[in-house]
Amino acid sequence: MKKIWLNYWIKDWHFFYKIGYALVITGSRAYFRGFQYEGKSKIPKNAGIVYAVNHQNAFLDPIVLAGQTNAPLYYLTRADIFKKKLANKLLRQLYMLPIFRQRDGVDTISKNATTFIECYDILKNQENLVIFPEGNHNYKKLIRPLKKGLARITLGTLHEYGKETPVYIVPLGIDYENHFNMNSDILLNVGNPIDVSKYYDQFKENNIEAINKLTFKVFDELRTLVINIEDQENYEEIYYLLHRFPLRKKVSSVLEKFNLRQEKLRKTEQIKIQDISAYNKLIFDIKSVQSFTKKNSIRPYLLEIPEDSFIKLFGISIIMFFLLPVHLLGLITNYIPYKIPVWIVENKIKDKHFHSSLKQVIGVVLFILYWLIITVFIFAYLNWKIGLICVFSLPLISLLNFKYWILYIKIKGRWNYRKAIKKEDFLIIKKAFDSVQSLVG
Repeated sequence: MKKIWLNYWIKDWHFFYKIGYALVITGSRAYFRGFQYEGKSKIPKNAGIVYAVNHQNAFLDPIVLAGQTNAPLYYLTRADIFKKKLANKLLRQLYMLPIFRQRDGVDTISKNATTFIECYDILKNQENLVIFPEGNHNYKKLIRPLKKGLARITLGTLHEYGKETPVYIVPLGIDYENHFNMNSDILLNVGNPIDVSKYYDQFKENNIEAINKLTFKVFDELRTLVINIEDQENYEEIYYLLHRFPLRKKVSSVLEKFNLRQEKLRKTEQIKIQDISAYNKLIFDIKSVQSFTKKNSIRPYLLEIPEDSFIKLFGISIIMFFLLPVHLLGLITNYIPYKIPVWIVENKIKDKHFHSSLKQVIGVVLFILYWLIITVFIFAYLNWKIGLICVFSLPLISLLNFKYWILYIKIKGRWNYRKAIKKEDFLIIKKAFDSVQSLVG
């Protein structure tokens, strides 16, 4: 995870971008369990950079990118949210540029011409531009066909300012372990930079062919940088296999976990090509395990470890009971700012693609405000020394409270597992689980 640094406050950035940056780097540290930015050294220096990024999580995708750079990122954003003057001014303070789509009911070519010229200047000045070439967001782990605007903008920059202008497309995959909930991993995976000048001569001869060729090159790179599940008919089962079934090897990094999942996906795809009946059996076994674990409120990893003894589980449960007052103190100081964003998002926001980003941003703001209220109350009604101790203890209490809750869920799952192994279909499910692990684990 990127270290928190404070000298961005004296940089020549727009004020609202600085505020947003502070919220982003604070929120990302709390929201994600593991955060890895792999391949950052590949990004060329002294050049205009266009990050070509897959788009799975609406606002969260640009948020996590913005928090990892030492310079502002310009974003192409749907034009309909720029209609009002105040919104237009604020969004441009956040380095967003309007891009018109066919659904906007306007002459998109002429309307986008002004934005394209702004992009040419950004790249000419060796600044950074982010484009989500899929054109819209979708939570599924699949690289969808890319729009051609990315190639048009980069090649258009060379047409405007000359072939010698250094412009690179940097494919960047964002891979979320869990799209919608906190305490999961995220990988920013940088691919091989694409030198746009290598396509310019062909662009002068046949611009459509060059644009298509460059677009496919970006698509081909992005597919290798994320978990790309092409079998949409069995998407849920394959996703469950990759992200819920245990990995056979202990991992030390987010990238290593990603690579093991990629390997498991490749094995699954090979089985489908080589033996469709074996593949159908694999999908059936995954469904069986998924149904059983959901019904019994357990995680699949429990199916491959020895059952905990009653004495061990009872002993841990007793210890947790005596630590309950500490947990309750943590709930008092943390539950409200945690629960309010969850309630707002899950009850008021219909599009799940916005849930994670709004939980993160609203959560950071509410935690700051709530802890500030607690601080003022403590200093007003208690000894200032006690107040200082309490204030500096708030983050630690929050961490301990979260660890307690995770341990509670695990212990509850192990108690449920002791019940599950007594079910009559347990041995059938265990056999199905072992079969899946032997094939692709």
